[in-house]
Amino acid sequence: MKKILFLLITFSVSILANISLTEVKYEGGISLFGKVAEANITLREDLKNNTYNMKIVAASIGIVKALTSNREDSFISEGKIINGVYTPYKFTKIVTKNDYIKKTTYTFNYKTNKVLKKVHKEELVDDSSYDIINLQTISKKKLIQSDESNYIKLEPNDYISMFLNLSVNKLKRGRINYIDKSDSDDVMLISKTMFEIKKHDGDEVYKISFSKNKSMFFERAVAVDIAFYGDAYLQKIYEKKTIIKD
Repeated sequence: MKKILFLLITFSVSILANISLTEVKYEGGISLFGKVAEANITLREDLKNNTYNMKIVAASIGIVKALTSNREDSFISEGKIINGVYTPYKFTKIVTKNDYIKKTTYTFNYKTNKVLKKVHKEELVDDSSYDIINLQTISKKKLIQSDESNYIKLEPNDYISMFLNLSVNKLKRGRINYIDKSDSDDVMLISKTMFEIKKHDGDEVYKISFSKNKSMFFERAVAVDIAFYGDAYLQKIYEKKTIIKD
């Protein structure tokens, strides 16, 4: 009887619930420095309309935070889930540092097979002058802004949708293409739990291995021997999933 009641409750919740919200936190480290970064992830899936929105905010900490001018990277992928495949319609990258922000937006057009790439930059630069009368430097900064846009070739994934499709076994083994990938880089999916990354026409080659359980989000990822820094890792330290009734 208890089992039947449990099944009925689960079935009722799945019918009434429209939104699935998953929150995950990772810490990242490098052998030479120890813990150097944290990443917070939010995945929101609309089960009724088959849409998704996933955001990653990664920030350096400790000594690396000072060395990178308080750099923070944000990635946002928005799109639809079509036949189980996460299909991006908009992808946004935001890089912020001291007195600097760069926002890159990719808008996918599947009819024209093109992507509109827009880049917006803002930077506070030194605009100091010397006061001859008072014999002193007057410190001030000036805001420099720029905007660029162009069309690039459409690829089936951005960074985030590539991860999501790997998690649901929708990526085929072999070469993986993603939006705005450099021609000198190459990404190969060797197995369900391992990528091979080649940078700068093969000058740098390393493998990233994943360990995971039933969750979409891997427990740990390790890249072995990154240049002279040693091994790099990401370790999941928190995950919470909430079903929201609309």
